[in-house]
Amino acid sequence: MRRLLPFLLPLLALAQAPYRVEGEVRYRGFYPLGSWEGRNPTARGEVFWNGEQASGRVCLEQAAWDSGVAERDRKALEILKAREHPQACLYPQRARYEGSRFVVEGELEMAGRRLPVRLQGELLGPPERGRFRGGFRIRFSDWGLERPRFLFLEVRDEVEVFLEAEVRR
Repeated sequence: MRRLLPFLLPLLALAQAPYRVEGEVRYRGFYPLGSWEGRNPTARGEVFWNGEQASGRVCLEQAAWDSGVAERDRKALEILKAREHPQACLYPQRARYEGSRFVVEGELEMAGRRLPVRLQGELLGPPERGRFRGGFRIRFSDWGLERPRFLFLEVRDEVEVFLEAEVRR
């Protein structure tokens, strides 16, 4: 066993090395006459993954949301309580392939709350230098958040969230 130890230590260190994650988050909200999107290019973090279990976090700066309409963005930051909670963070707990899909389960912390989330998508390329594209849906009501209004019409409760990120060792 002592002879194997020098060979096993580098492998164990590699297995625990973090994956750097950098990317963009987009959301799509819906109202009775259509939809709109916003984007945030500040998603950054580190994730540890052993093929099933995951840990770490990927955060974004709430103030960086941009839908192309300043008043809508101002209201969104108010609804998200961005002044009190300037970051939203994903804390992965599990990540695995399910057939051709790559699934990340964990918790999302936003607006002072932390709730379970499940991202489904694809991991293109090897995990050491790949690209993740996936998404999930959230509801304003699950987070206890006010639903915004658009032209005096209340937006739909559900919002689609997409993440596209480079993953590097």
